[in-house]
Amino acid sequence: MDATGPAREVVVGVDGSADSERAADWAASEARRRGCRLRVLHATGTGPEPPRPAPRNNGYRHTVRAARALLDDARHRVAAGHPGLCVETTLTTDDPEGPLLAAAEGAELLVLGTRGRGGFSTLLLGSVGLRVASHVTCPLVVVRGRAVREPARRVVAGVQDVRDAEAVLFAAETAARWRAGLLALHAWEPVSEVGHLVPRVDTVRELRHEHVRSLLQSLTAAEVTARVPGLRVEREVVDGGAAAALVDASARADLLVVAAHRPRTPTGLRLGPVAHAVLHHARCPVAVVPDR
Repeated sequence: MDATGPAREVVVGVDGSADSERAADWAASEARRRGCRLRVLHATGTGPEPPRPAPRNNGYRHTVRAARALLDDARHRVAAGHPGLCVETTLTTDDPEGPLLAAAEGAELLVLGTRGRGGFSTLLLGSVGLRVASHVTCPLVVVRGRAVREPARRVVAGVQDVRDAEAVLFAAETAARWRAGLLALHAWEPVSEVGHLVPRVDTVRELRHEHVRSLLQSLTAAEVTARVPGLRVEREVVDGGAAAALVDASARADLLVVAAHRPRTPTGLRLGPVAHAVLHHARCPVAVVPDR
């Protein structure tokens, strides 16, 4: 570490697939906006070189050479699309989970694609990806949605209560950086709170007002107005499940932001159900912000 401290960086995992190329482009754009360097990481998953006579290691060495070529291609591709951006690469022969989590320590952002091949083939939808999302210490962005789409100029933040202040602030700062608006979306299910019998209208109205207050308190806790002055903020309370409401809103957003809400289980941390659902079904990139 030098006198100025470690360099700020955005980390992206790549494997040569089209989805990882999209993730690298997204990460490069965000690194430039943030004034960070970009670290491009590839994991072969082959483990250390086996202690065998040289002729029997040809397959292993071919894999490593191909991995280096993949990283070089990724670096050149990103540099061509983002002139002046500082790009560094990391090659590891370990499985992806550990290196990604290690690289994310101290990073501003970890970025992944939705599907891949090789060491990253099950990164999102399989157990490796869920473990990364469950344990990463910085915000994780999974680049979902169509490859080409018109910008919506909107960031959507899912808000449950004041515990989401960190995610709301991340969404607000991102929206300001992108010169976009922020939609703070809160969903509630009347049936789950008042039962299946037909409730009094006054009861439903009072409960809805409570949820509106919860949304406003969350924005206050995030200090959005003070820390991101001039940001255009919309507030919306919708009836229904949070995951479904957020997936629907993602069709009209450039980024969907949710808190990780990681409950501790006997086997360790796991991802909260809303974050899990939107990672699999959202129609735009998703940011999962860890709990503090």
